[in-house]
Amino acid sequence: MDKVNIIRDNSTLKKFCNKCIKEKVLAIDTEFIRENTYYPVLCLVQIASDTFSAVIDPLSEIEMEPVWEILSNEKILKVFHSGRQDLEIFFNITGKIPTPIYDTQIAAMFCGLGDQVSYDGLVNKFLGLKISKESQFSNWLQRPLTNKQLQYALSDVNYLIKIFPLIKKLIKETKREEWVEKEFQYITNEKIYNINPKEVWQRIKTKNAKREVLNILKYLAEWREIECKKRNLSRNRLIRDEILVNISQLKPSDIFSIKKIRGIPKISDKDLNEILKIIETSRKIEPINWPRITKHSKKVNVNKASLDLLKLLLSYCSQKSGLAEKLIADADELRLILNGQKEGLAVFRGWRQEIFGKFVNLLLEGKIAFTIKNNKIKKIKF
Repeated sequence: MDKVNIIRDNSTLKKFCNKCIKEKVLAIDTEFIRENTYYPVLCLVQIASDTFSAVIDPLSEIEMEPVWEILSNEKILKVFHSGRQDLEIFFNITGKIPTPIYDTQIAAMFCGLGDQVSYDGLVNKFLGLKISKESQFSNWLQRPLTNKQLQYALSDVNYLIKIFPLIKKLIKETKREEWVEKEFQYITNEKIYNINPKEVWQRIKTKNAKREVLNILKYLAEWREIECKKRNLSRNRLIRDEILVNISQLKPSDIFSIKKIRGIPKISDKDLNEILKIIETSRKIEPINWPRITKHSKKVNVNKASLDLLKLLLSYCSQKSGLAEKLIADADELRLILNGQKEGLAVFRGWRQEIFGKFVNLLLEGKIAFTIKNNKIKKIKF
């Protein structure tokens, strides 16, 4: 096993980045830890071209500015696999999304390779190789890292740079380049990484919550988000979602009552008093200003047989097109369709309309049906 050199000094990093700047395509990956912190801790950055690669240690006393310049260089295509978390890390550090980018996991969903195909699955599919997962769950914060860990980290980009032209060729052959590019535009939208504390409550799962409860939850979630950012603490380390929901439902009025709530964490009396103040303030909000339960915020109850039929159509369209089901539509969208709420749904726009949406309309109009021929589902038009 060859020894992997890890870049820990400014001089070596500068030389490496000067080589990178001349490339048209680079594969990029990161190793990070985010178990207890609000912001992921960047532990390694791996970069590879066709002919060279390196592992960079951002935890050493090193100036990472040359790397950030590469990420923002619009003449270099940055290739990731399932890059959303990598992009989030770079956005948090630099305030910018790397551009342009190519995500092989997204591209794979347009090639008949299924929903969210794993990196090792792609390596096996395109290169016929198997990746050892022995170092997958390493503590990347520890130093020194073993050569085996560094080999594992570096293999991510060394294989990725080889997979990229193969998967890009497949996309070109199926004439889906424009479709893929539109999906990349979504994950490079700063709005999905720049979290608004006032909107965090919408991500919290609740069952049959009343508007009054949602109103309290909204303000509690905002407080938690601001405090977690300030303290660089993960949300669950401060207070879990389900506990926020319980507090919103029970509306405690004193510290003794709030401490009696099951699962309440050991937080300071100062925090508990702040929670009580938020509850008191939010209860003074006029009902007309409480959050509204939108059609997209609750699970729509529909006839199971009808939903199964739409799922069958989705499965059929997925198999015929070679596109992953999850990429075309999800179960919540199918429920909204059956509930008559079709306006604004992505399945009735662009390539999704061509692949699936138009057949949904035909099915609802009773103009198509299904049969079985040669042990396979076939669609019948009337």
